[in-house]
Amino acid sequence: MREKEGWNNLFWQIIENREKTSNRGWSGNVFCDGSIRLCGLHTPSNYLLLSQGDIPGVEALAKYSIRKKWCLQGVSGPESVVKHYLECRERLGAKSQSSTIRSFKLFQTCNSDESLKFEDYNLSPVSSIDWARARVWAQQFALEADPPMDISAITQMAKQMHTSKNLFMLTNPQNHPCAMAGFGRSTDRYRIINMLYVPKELRGLGLGEELITRMTFYARDLGYDDCLLFSEWKGGHNLYVRMGCKNLGKFAEYDLA
Repeated sequence: MREKEGWNNLFWQIIENREKTSNRGWSGNVFCDGSIRLCGLHTPSNYLLLSQGDIPGVEALAKYSIRKKWCLQGVSGPESVVKHYLECRERLGAKSQSSTIRSFKLFQTCNSDESLKFEDYNLSPVSSIDWARARVWAQQFALEADPPMDISAITQMAKQMHTSKNLFMLTNPQNHPCAMAGFGRSTDRYRIINMLYVPKELRGLGLGEELITRMTFYARDLGYDDCLLFSEWKGGHNLYVRMGCKNLGKFAEYDLA
């Protein structure tokens, strides 16, 4: 888990939440020669969350899940691992038809020569006065996703980040908000940047890059190594690629019929 901490970042959030409730659900590891080859756990929404792992480990878990007659709402994790898990179950006679697939590229900020381009701009937590604007931006963020996200769920996430002072706005010298992003969760070494949003009329100016750079500096000041970002962008000219972020690969979420 620690070796692939960036890939397995969702485990930190779910395990932390489990410690606050009596509803533990299933979790387990696949071992081989005394070492862990794969980790998995049931999320509260009855998804199977998988870690990075090798093919024998994935196949062992697939066989175990069939023996236990799991009826899952979905599977999520590194795309290659999720695909192999579902293919293995199907080969063994278990139907796992997918109704919806979401695929994300996972990036890690890692540039050491980042510099600020808007030095007279300011990064600060969203104030109570600016919450109304932040809520509208969160809803726009949900609508612009492909496929669109659940507006109420994204709004609730934004509210939680705002309450914990983890939702930020980049403001210009006139104190006008120009962009928004939040820290949704963290691992031991990374903070995850969520809900990056720049209004349409301000896109193409470099504000998204500026916001990510400042969020990364802020995370490092708190003692984290770097930040992680998920991107659904399927076209060219990916912002995170242009910034020099490290592409760790694809993370997938399969809804099962």
